[in-house]
Amino acid sequence: MKNEDELKKAKFYALKAINFRPRSTEELTERLKNRGFLGETIKQVISEFTDSGLLDDTKFSRLWVNSRMASNPKGVTLLKRELKSKGMKRELIEKIIEETKKDYNEYEVVKRLADARMGQLKGLNQTTAKRRLFGFLKRRGFTFDTIMKVLEQEFKN
Repeated sequence: MKNEDELKKAKFYALKAINFRPRSTEELTERLKNRGFLGETIKQVISEFTDSGLLDDTKFSRLWVNSRMASNPKGVTLLKRELKSKGMKRELIEKIIEETKKDYNEYEVVKRLADARMGQLKGLNQTTAKRRLFGFLKRRGFTFDTIMKVLEQEFKN
C-alpha cells in the first residue's frame, strides 16, 4: 500500500513538472530524486512515462532547440552545450543539430542580432563597440568566422 501511494504521488508530481514545461528524462529523474522519491519508484515512473510518450528525449530536444531559436537565438555551440546539460546523449544532440542546420543560416541569425544590437552601441568608439558586439555574439555560441564576417559588414567605412 505504501509503495502504491508513493508511486501515485511520484506520478502526480511528474505530471505537474512536465505540464509546467517539457522535461528531459534526466531532468525529471533529478526532480523526482530531489523530491525524495526512491530509486525504484523513479524508474517505474520514468518507464511508464516513456512508454506512454509523455517523456521523449528526441521530441524534447527538438522542442528545446526550436524554442531557443525562436525566442532567443543561439549558436550551434551553445545549443549543444545546453542539450548536454539536459542529459541528452551525444548521438541525439548531433542528430538534432543536423536537423536544425537544414533550416538555419547562422550568418542571417547573427546579422539580425547584430543589427538589433547596434542601436545600443551608438556613441561608443568603434573599437569598444566591436568588442562589445563580439562578446555579445560569442556568449550566444556563434562561430568566430561568422561573427567576424558580420562585424566586417557592420563596421565597414
